[in-house]
Amino acid sequence: MILINLIYGNLEKENFDNFDLNLYSDEVNAVKYNAKISPRQNILAVKDLALKFIEGFNNPEEKNLLFTGNTGLGKTFLSNCIAKETLLLGKTVLYQTAPIMLDNIIDYRFGKSDFNEVYNNIINVDLLIIDDLGAEALNSFKLAELFNIINSRLLFQNNHVTKTIISTNLTMNNLLDTYSERIFSRLASYYNVCRFFGDDIRISRLMK
Repeated sequence: MILINLIYGNLEKENFDNFDLNLYSDEVNAVKYNAKISPRQNILAVKDLALKFIEGFNNPEEKNLLFTGNTGLGKTFLSNCIAKETLLLGKTVLYQTAPIMLDNIIDYRFGKSDFNEVYNNIINVDLLIIDDLGAEALNSFKLAELFNIINSRLLFQNNHVTKTIISTNLTMNNLLDTYSERIFSRLASYYNVCRFFGDDIRISRLMK
């Protein structure tokens, strides 16, 4: 088992054994949540997709995962749950926040840092988790690098299946407005979009 980079949080705590459905409301409120099902029903469906993603990790046809939703709804927690199970499969995992990853890549491109090994890992690691997409300060260079990362990891170079999880606070409409059509088309076509909604689970924990 190889963990290339420290994943945010503690995988001994943030795993499926500690996945608490009771933190998600069972209230169906179309006005409040903009959905016809409850947050609990929704997160169960998202969890099922996550388990299917793990089970089909070696299948090139199994789509990547795009987690969208406000902060405090469990996107990073579920990413860590998946990371732990992926490590148990003997896969490599790399966690990066989008702002730090893209800043480091730009510094590397302009010769300001020695980022070559980490950059190669970003392209070739079995599972890449990109957190907080949308929090970065964008420019044309970063857009180009982001497209290259997303696209390269879809090509199964040297018959190597690589998977990616991206989490963002942005909606799909926000993503389309913020990123190039090339990036959005890759996300829409090759990722299962998992919308997280409900009440901030950190507040729910305090209320328990």
